[in-house]
Amino acid sequence: MVASVNLLEKLQAVDRLFYVSPSADSNSASLQRLKHMLSPEDMYANVNDVSILTDIVNKIEKERDDLEEYRKKLKLYNEAMKKIGSDIPMWQIDNELLLTFGEGPPKHRWNGKPPCIVIYFDDILGSQLMIGKGAREIARICLYHRHLGGYTDPKEPGAIGASLLFNAQAWKTSVGGLPKALRNNLTLMILFKTKSIKELQEISEEVSGEIDEQTFYQVYEQAMQQQHDFLMIDLHPKPNHPSMFRRNFDEFIIPPKKNVPLTIK
Repeated sequence: MVASVNLLEKLQAVDRLFYVSPSADSNSASLQRLKHMLSPEDMYANVNDVSILTDIVNKIEKERDDLEEYRKKLKLYNEAMKKIGSDIPMWQIDNELLLTFGEGPPKHRWNGKPPCIVIYFDDILGSQLMIGKGAREIARICLYHRHLGGYTDPKEPGAIGASLLFNAQAWKTSVGGLPKALRNNLTLMILFKTKSIKELQEISEEVSGEIDEQTFYQVYEQAMQQQHDFLMIDLHPKPNHPSMFRRNFDEFIIPPKKNVPLTIK
């Protein structure tokens, strides 16, 4: 969890965080660092209540509604300002515009911009959220997270959207594990030390298009130098990044070419 909190702190653009975890109450001290983006009403401890997913989606759609309402009022206010400042007699100006002007400039929680939203699922493997109806809904959110809170005006395509963050103790499980829709759509992976060779093999398959399995093991071992180290894998690195692999957040690990030693930047 510490690494996830550190990551969220680094992502300074995050406006609103939803936290879903059976430890939501006991983790309140650790989450204090995120209080500028996390409100108590956006914390969910009952991970066996599938309806919390609907509640989160409804809140994102409410963000959409608030933004669209703000834009509508702002358009009316600007139109009123323009007409009142013109030579048009007041009695010829539409009453709705005059009322809008009298109310003053409209206000919006995020100052007129779509909020950056993250849904953080922490330690929910094996819960009802990952089984049956819950698993289907989680998979749907994984596939359509960028389209949550879609705008209602056909002239303005797009959506509020949300990024997803999962903390999990296992890569795959027989029941209640990470859905394939999530594993196939990863942007970033943080991998701590594991004793399971099978798990490492499965994860290496996710990056097999970039490096071979043996090189992946070399990169993994290079990352695990100290007790709390982790390997960060960026599956969509920026063009100016020398590698998709890092030891922790800051040290790039450059996979070796054939017969060339592995390096760190």
